[in-house]
Amino acid sequence: MTLLSATQTYQQAVALEQQGREGEALNRIEQFLQMRPAHGPAWNLAGRLSMKLGKMQKAMHAFRHCFTLLDRPKEALADLANLYLRMGQASQAARLLKPMKAEGMWDPRLVLRIARGLADQQDTAGAMEVLQTGQMLSEDPAIFQQPIEELKKTRAKIAFFCGGDGTTFLKGIHHYLSKRHPVRFFEGSSPSEMAELMKWSDISWFEWATNLAHIGSKLPKVCRTIVRLHRYEAYEPWPREIQWHNVDLLITVGNSYVIKALEHWLPDIRQQVSIAKVPNGVDLGTISFQNRPRGKNVAFVASLRMVKNPMLLLQCMKHLHQIDPEYQLFIAGESKELLMDHYFQHQVRVLGLEKIIHFDGWQGDVENWLSDKHYLVVTSVIESQGMGALEAMAAGLKPVIHNFPGSEEIYGNKFLFNTPDEFCRHILSDDYNPCAYREFVEQRYPLSRSLLKINEIMSSFEQNPVTLSARSPVETTGI
Repeated sequence: MTLLSATQTYQQAVALEQQGREGEALNRIEQFLQMRPAHGPAWNLAGRLSMKLGKMQKAMHAFRHCFTLLDRPKEALADLANLYLRMGQASQAARLLKPMKAEGMWDPRLVLRIARGLADQQDTAGAMEVLQTGQMLSEDPAIFQQPIEELKKTRAKIAFFCGGDGTTFLKGIHHYLSKRHPVRFFEGSSPSEMAELMKWSDISWFEWATNLAHIGSKLPKVCRTIVRLHRYEAYEPWPREIQWHNVDLLITVGNSYVIKALEHWLPDIRQQVSIAKVPNGVDLGTISFQNRPRGKNVAFVASLRMVKNPMLLLQCMKHLHQIDPEYQLFIAGESKELLMDHYFQHQVRVLGLEKIIHFDGWQGDVENWLSDKHYLVVTSVIESQGMGALEAMAAGLKPVIHNFPGSEEIYGNKFLFNTPDEFCRHILSDDYNPCAYREFVEQRYPLSRSLLKINEIMSSFEQNPVTLSARSPVETTGI
């Protein structure tokens, strides 16, 4: 058959589809494909026609073949997404949204249909993620706001209990979850008020393993309960007070030594409660990277407390000063302990470091304060994770980390030191690569990864709630 007749056959198939004569159109396109088996648009048309005729497996075969060809048309993505929807596989269709956006085939109506398909399959978490993606990628995000708000009303309600330790490490999580769930913060002061908010919630999140978690764990079981432990709580007696059998999940953010500390108080803690490790994530979108040159300004971001080990910091700076007196130490933080305040001021004087150590106090904008610094030193005796160091790395500073228990789990070996001499070797080394420090954080600790893990936890509890029949009446006697 001639080239003209092949072209005519293809044109006839297109015309027949436009006329609604799908069966005849499919016959024509199959004839064409016998002549042109590597024609991407024809395979896509064959898939679309087969789908319209209810021949789903045949349509899938055609689309898969189409995606192996270089001339695959852009609309094939949308056609395949529609096929997945027809086959009840909305989650597969959702995976095509970002490729569709990248190829200029964005269709908000299709996004809404995919979200509706997931919701119909009782996958409200998946539906919400599709709507959030749609809002993020769409040129007109407002069209997704009402569906998001309507879907939020059907989702698990989350209550946060923070207490005096504050919400510092919860801000990114709260922002993320409040876009997906009804959320409230505990603002009361009595056990009865706690009980009421827990009864309202489907999931109660206790941000610290301290007094509020203790009280909440003793209340009647009315919701799923999460306790998130950072570090210091594990070294206090609080874990012994919490009724872990009444807690659904313990989230830790740090290294294995946090669990070892818990096991000091409760050797069978792993048998009492499920434990998940979800590291604190760094919000890279809020930290500007600076490919700074190697310099001589060393930063220390912490209050002068025993746990931060400022004694070692002074010894390290004394050694460095003897080698090169041009290095300067800048401290961002407050004096929290009178004993340490007196010791530090005394040692600065007797070590002759008055001219190179600068106390800049508490900083509301640490990123800006770090803009003219080159190294971030951590001398702590213990850290759960060390968010200050990770955020400094994301900004381009070289970290120099004392080898505290569990530090290798967080940072690897490259940035660790054991002695003042090793500290100096890190500082004086020609190995200075701000891009590598940023990449380290991007690969290991992006906030997005931590939020996905938390979303999975919430979705799991949402699918397996504490049933109404199991919910106990609110009682507070004995609390």
